[in-house]
Amino acid sequence: MAMANLVPSSVLGIHHLGLAVRDLEKAIAFYSETTTLSVLEHERIFSHVPYQPDQCAVLKGPNGYLQLMQFSDSPPSRMGVIGPGATHICFQSPASCSLYQSFVSQGAEPVSVGNPPIDLNGAGVRYAYACDQDNIMFEVEELDQPRFEGPIWIAHIALACEDIDRSVEFYRNLLGIEPYGRANKVMGPRFDEVTGIENVRIRAAWFNTGNMVIELWQFINPATPRVNQAPDFCEAGHNKIALEVGDLVSELNRLAAMGVTPVHPAYESNGMTEAYLRDPDGNLLSLLQVDTGSTSIADLPRIDWLPSPRDHEAA
Repeated sequence: MAMANLVPSSVLGIHHLGLAVRDLEKAIAFYSETTTLSVLEHERIFSHVPYQPDQCAVLKGPNGYLQLMQFSDSPPSRMGVIGPGATHICFQSPASCSLYQSFVSQGAEPVSVGNPPIDLNGAGVRYAYACDQDNIMFEVEELDQPRFEGPIWIAHIALACEDIDRSVEFYRNLLGIEPYGRANKVMGPRFDEVTGIENVRIRAAWFNTGNMVIELWQFINPATPRVNQAPDFCEAGHNKIALEVGDLVSELNRLAAMGVTPVHPAYESNGMTEAYLRDPDGNLLSLLQVDTGSTSIADLPRIDWLPSPRDHEAA
């Protein structure tokens, strides 16, 4: 597939990941007590959302934020491993912390089979999937030699897409960077154990946004289902990915020139201006300009151990 020349963006990285939950207090306890993410009191980091939550809370990690939004009448998540849509957030931790077992002791339901966390390739990383009390899936990666400091890192958000080539082109244009890795034959018995799917086969691509990774999966066996409608914002699960930008107006103009237009116009409130887009699979994204520095990701740690958007800027 031929791709257009890259147009650099002002994307700083993933500002926050939105998580719709049914019981905010339970969700806060589950994630903050296990991951040591700190709770920001009386804080919210969006200017406008399609549906206002009953309550919300912000959890701060070393490299970004989680936004928990309670919708009390929402059903449990129906998102499966193969999607389509945002399937999981990945938390990394030193292996010595036994983060996966900490989640299980808090009531997490394992998705991976065998004896998770599972060593895929002898590279010093063990992987496991599990679900929280709302059936929202997450991933744990336990590292023998983490490159970050501290007990936790919000590593990536994973999106299962119908056509990975189409999605790679979209995110390449959106972020103004190339994927740092692609794989067409992710398969084998250990991957079956991690995903809990027999004879799984996957195509994959990875984008380093600067502080977190966007991980794209296309399941070949079994196939990622076709998208019939956009995900329900209020259903328990991952409901938005917010990208912080340095100049929202220029970003919207840049994307408009490529035929990408907002699904909700830019809205300013609480010192932030935000506009919403959808990717080819209907996942909700926002471009967020933070006008006050208190919750910007600009000064948070970056991923300097993977090829970075800054490499592109310096080239």
